[in-house]
Amino acid sequence: MTDNRRRVVDLATLAVLVALLGVVLVTLWRVAGDGHPFSAIDEHVHADTQARVHDGGFPRRGDLIGQEVVDDWVCRLGHQTITWEVECGSPDAVPANIPTGKYTAGYIHYPTYFLGGEVFRAGADVVSPDREPVDTYRLYAAAVMALGILVSLVLAMRIGLRGAALAAATFAPVAGTPILVFGTIENPTAAAPLCGALVAGTGLRWVLTGRGFWWLAAASAVAAATAVTASLPTGVFVLACLGAMLQRRRGRVPDTGWEPRWRHVVVLGTILVVPVVVFGAWTSARATVGNDDLYSGYGFESWSDILVGVVFELATPHVPWGADGNLTSIEPDLLQRVLMSVLNGAPFLLSVLVGGALALGAMGALRPTPAVDAGADADADGVCDTGAAPRRVSPLPLLAGACILGMVLYPPLLRLSNAVNVGIDHPVVSRYSISLLPLLVWVALLQVRATPAYGRVLGIVAAGTVLAVCAGAW
Repeated sequence: MTDNRRRVVDLATLAVLVALLGVVLVTLWRVAGDGHPFSAIDEHVHADTQARVHDGGFPRRGDLIGQEVVDDWVCRLGHQTITWEVECGSPDAVPANIPTGKYTAGYIHYPTYFLGGEVFRAGADVVSPDREPVDTYRLYAAAVMALGILVSLVLAMRIGLRGAALAAATFAPVAGTPILVFGTIENPTAAAPLCGALVAGTGLRWVLTGRGFWWLAAASAVAAATAVTASLPTGVFVLACLGAMLQRRRGRVPDTGWEPRWRHVVVLGTILVVPVVVFGAWTSARATVGNDDLYSGYGFESWSDILVGVVFELATPHVPWGADGNLTSIEPDLLQRVLMSVLNGAPFLLSVLVGGALALGAMGALRPTPAVDAGADADADGVCDTGAAPRRVSPLPLLAGACILGMVLYPPLLRLSNAVNVGIDHPVVSRYSISLLPLLVWVALLQVRATPAYGRVLGIVAAGTVLAVCAGAW
């Protein structure tokens, strides 16, 4: 293919992807503003947090959910799955009687996302001052979700993905109703695709060129300050650094100029840990109710229960691709029903395509033949002096293995951490993995770049799934 023809094809592909992004934004914007009931994914709790931030405060452990949320629930919105049979303005319509529990859990989330919501509302209220606050914050979620997709498109291009592979890189990380639904409700998870793309894009640039570590550190700081689970991709790069240093001691070095050192691990680890420690201390200092009282319903009788839970998390895939009833119109027509049927098989296809490529790459089945560096001995850089020059190898198999290891290890570690620090035993939900998807998808695509058919298949499945979600929402 000539350069001119390739340029035309790339521009045409980019135009199609931008058009599809427009369809997603319009769809999410429409659903976000339709006044639907509170989502079962803790939306009323996040609405309460946002209301407090708007008034200049932040929830404490032990605070009751505010009256503003109660009024939204009983007077206007209702709830997706819970029926609260109380009339608007009734003396029984008070926080103490909320069916889901009177205490807010909003204090466990960082204020970052909600502060962004206030910035968005300040502008939105100028345009539509009469819009209900809940609807405004839902539109904010739609904008954040669309921004995450746009950033995925831009950064995937930056790391060299083109054509169908670019389509896959853009839309596979959000391909499914359990992901896109966060672009229609009040929930900080709406920022997970954006944070995941920022960390994945900057981290892959560092791995593929050896340059830009501080961009990765900055992206990681943004993600870590947004939510603990938003920074999970940073943990993958920490694992990859440790693996690369171990390989280096065995005489194998990346062929991209990437040279991770302990200082990189320390910086990234500090970024991951400091927000958790500082925010946890601040939360405990402001608490009015102890964890034992607040989480009495989630306690455990013995550590054998925790052992079983940890093994369960270790053996259970926490893949957020899926199909559910969210974003589905009440009376879909035939075309919608046909397109929505795509959702039933898409989670399996996406998991197999991405997970399979990562597994094959990590085992060396997709590894390119390594080049041998004819340079001098590298024992000064930490390589064992074997009398031979270090082998130059692709870092992608190592990164694929780190992706799999990170995906497998974080759920049991999180469940164990909750038991040790808070005294509760609760399963880890798959939506926590959303921020990992850009990195998983992009590493898979980079490993199989020599096989264009892979990018085409993954791109068709991802774009088709997103279209099916959008069709079902109208």
